[in-house]
Amino acid sequence: MSPVVRASLQLLLLLALACGPSDPMPEVRKLQDAGHFEQTIGLLRQIVREDPSHTEASLLLGKALLRTGNAGLAVWPLRKAAEFPDYAVEAGMLMTRAILASGTSLDAVEEIEKVLEIEPNNLNASALLADAHRSTREIEVSLANIERVLELHPTNLAVLVTRVTALIALHRIEEAGASLDAAQASFDASENDIASRMLARLCVARASFTAERGEMEKAEKHYADCAKQFPTEAAAVTEIVAFYDRIQKSERATEVLERASNELSTGPFRTTLTRRMDALGILGTKEQLLLEKAETQHSTEAWFAVADDYVQRGRFDKAIDAFENALSLSPGSPRLSFAYADTLVQAEQFEKAREVANQLEQPKFQSLILGRIFLAEGNSRDALAAFETGIELWPENAVGRFLAGQAAEGVGEFKQAISHYRESFRASPGSSAAGLALAKLYASQGSLKGALQVSGKYLQTPAHYQDPEALLVNIRSAHALALSKLVDKKLARLSKIPGQAAVAVAERASIWAEAGATEQTVGVVEAAGLDLTDSANSIAFRVLIEQLEMLGQHKKIMGQIEVALAAYPDDSIFHELHGRALYAAAQPDQARASYERALELDAANWRALEGLAVLATAAGDTPRALSLYDRALAADPEDATTAFAAVALVRETDPDEAAQRLERLLDAHPHAATAANDLAGILADRGELERASIYAARAAWFHLPEAAKTLERIEQLRAGAATAMEPQ
Repeated sequence: MSPVVRASLQLLLLLALACGPSDPMPEVRKLQDAGHFEQTIGLLRQIVREDPSHTEASLLLGKALLRTGNAGLAVWPLRKAAEFPDYAVEAGMLMTRAILASGTSLDAVEEIEKVLEIEPNNLNASALLADAHRSTREIEVSLANIERVLELHPTNLAVLVTRVTALIALHRIEEAGASLDAAQASFDASENDIASRMLARLCVARASFTAERGEMEKAEKHYADCAKQFPTEAAAVTEIVAFYDRIQKSERATEVLERASNELSTGPFRTTLTRRMDALGILGTKEQLLLEKAETQHSTEAWFAVADDYVQRGRFDKAIDAFENALSLSPGSPRLSFAYADTLVQAEQFEKAREVANQLEQPKFQSLILGRIFLAEGNSRDALAAFETGIELWPENAVGRFLAGQAAEGVGEFKQAISHYRESFRASPGSSAAGLALAKLYASQGSLKGALQVSGKYLQTPAHYQDPEALLVNIRSAHALALSKLVDKKLARLSKIPGQAAVAVAERASIWAEAGATEQTVGVVEAAGLDLTDSANSIAFRVLIEQLEMLGQHKKIMGQIEVALAAYPDDSIFHELHGRALYAAAQPDQARASYERALELDAANWRALEGLAVLATAAGDTPRALSLYDRALAADPEDATTAFAAVALVRETDPDEAAQRLERLLDAHPHAATAANDLAGILADRGELERASIYAARAAWFHLPEAAKTLERIEQLRAGAATAMEPQ
C-alpha cells in the first residue's frame, strides 16, 4: 500500500474518532471489506478499551489481528466475541485458526468442538477439527475427520493440505505424495482467490514431502521458492527457518527471518530475530551500528533502539544508560518511562524503579511495573494482583502475561498460570519463556500430549530453536508417550547444540536406566566416545557411575575416577565423584576427605556439601547435617532433593521447622506435589485445616496419589471438629 493511501486511511479513522457520538463501525467494516485490516486495529483497540462489551468490535479486532500475522494477539478479543451467541460460530472458527497458528493446539480442539455443537454439519469447522487433531499428534483421529470432510467436499484445499502433513507425520510417504497431487490439482482447478496462508501451507507441505523422500537438494530448492513467494507468512517462515537449521545452514535461516522482520516490521519476527542473532553471537556489528546512529542523530528513537537491543540481550546496565539518554531528549515520555522502569527492575534496582513507577500516569504501566517489583522481591501474591490489574487494561501484553503466570505459580494458582502462559505464548512466542513454562507445567501435571505439543511449538520458534531445557521436556514427553522415533530425532538435535553432547548421552542412558536395563545404560555411555576426564562431560560420567554402583563394580568406578583425577587433580567435580564412590564402597572417612578437598577447590560445590551432610546424618550429627544442607541449597537453590533431605531430618522431631522448610521449598519449586502433600499433613496435625486443604488440593492437582488420602483425612478432621462444637 502506498504511503498516500495509508495516510488517507488513517485520516478516515481519525475522522471517525473525532465525530463524537457517531458510530465508527461502518467505516471499520468498509475498510476490512476492502482488505485494509491493519488500518482498523488502532481504532478497534480504542473502541474495545472504552467499551469492553462491544462484541462486534472484539470480533473485528480479532479478525484484523489474525489477518495481519498477529494470531496470538487475536485469541483474546475473539474469545470475548465467541461468548455472544450471534458471533459464536464465526468467532469460534477464527479463534481456532488463531490458536493453531500460535501453538497451543490442545485448546483448538476444545474451541472448534464448541462450534460443531452449534453447527454439526459445518464442513469448515470439521476441517479445522482435523487440523487441530493433527497438531496435537492425534494423527489417526485427524485423518478420520479429513476423510469425512472429503466425502462431502473432495476438493477442499485446506483439508487436502492437512492430509498431506498428517500422512508425512505417519511416514506414509506414497500416500502423502498422492494427496499432495490431489491438493495441487484442487488449487489449479480453483477459480476463487485462495488465502496466502493456505498457499504457503501447500508450498511447505511439498517441500517437506520432498525432504521426507530424501531428495534434499530438491527439497532445499522448494523451501527457497517458498521463502521467495511467502516472505512474511508465519506458516512458511517458521518451517523454512527450522529446515535450514536442521541441515546446518543457519546463516540462510537467519536471512529468511531477517527479510520477514524487515518486510513486516510490526509483526512477530523482530524479537525472534534479535534473540537468534544474539544466540549465534553475530550482534556485535549491529550494536556498533545502532550506537553510531544514536550518537550521530542524537534522537529519542535512536537511543530507544540501542536500549531495546541491550534489553533483548540481558545487558541491563547498558540499557539503563541508553534509556537515560533517550529520556534526556524526551522527558516524561510514558513509553520511555515504562521501558526504563521495567529495565531497572530487571537490573534489580527496585527502589529507583518504584520512583519511576510512581511518576507513571497510565495505570496499566504502573501496575505492571509494581507487579515486576513484587515478583522480583518474592511477593507472588501482591505481584499477581498487580499484574491482573495491568493485564485487564492491557490484555495483549505478552511479557506481562508471562510474569502473571509466574506469579500465579508462586501462589499455587496453576489453572490461572496456564491461562496466562497460553495467552503470552500466543501473543508473542519468541518474546519470553512462556511456552517452556507452559510445557513444564503440563508435564508436571502428567498432561504429556500438551507438554509435547507446546514444547515442540516453542522449539520451532527461531529464538528458542536451540533451547536445551525445552528439548529435554520434549524428549521426556515423547518417551513417556512411546514415540521412540521422535525421541531419537530430538536427542540427535540436542547432541549437536554446543556443550550439550554429554547431556544427550546422559538422557539416552537415563531412558535405559528407567527401564531397569543397567548394562545397556552403561553401554550407551561407554559407546558415546566422550572424554570422561573432561568435567564438562560429568553429567554422563555421573550416570555411568550410578549404574556401575548398581552392578557392584566399585573397582571399575575407582579406576575411571582415578584416571580423571590424574589428568585434572584440581578439578572439584572429580574429587566430589571420588567421595561419592568411596562412600558407596563403605569408606566414610576417605569419602569425607574427598568431599572436603572438593570444597577447598570450589566452595559452591553443592554435591560435595550434600555428601558431607549425608555423612553427618549417618553420624547422628543432625545440626551439622542441616547446616550443610542449607549451604548446599544456597549454592544451588534449584536442587529440590537437598531441600527434601533437610525436611526429612526434622520432620519427626520439629514439625514446625519442617513446615517452614516445606513452604520455602514450594516457593522455589511450585510443582513439588509431594512437598505440598507433606505440608498439608503437618498443617492438619496442627489443626490448620483450611490451609491444609489448600496444599492437599495443590498436590491433588498434580495427580499425586497420596493427596486423595490427605484430603479425606482433612475432611474427617473437619467433620470431627464440627461435631465437637455441637451443643451437647
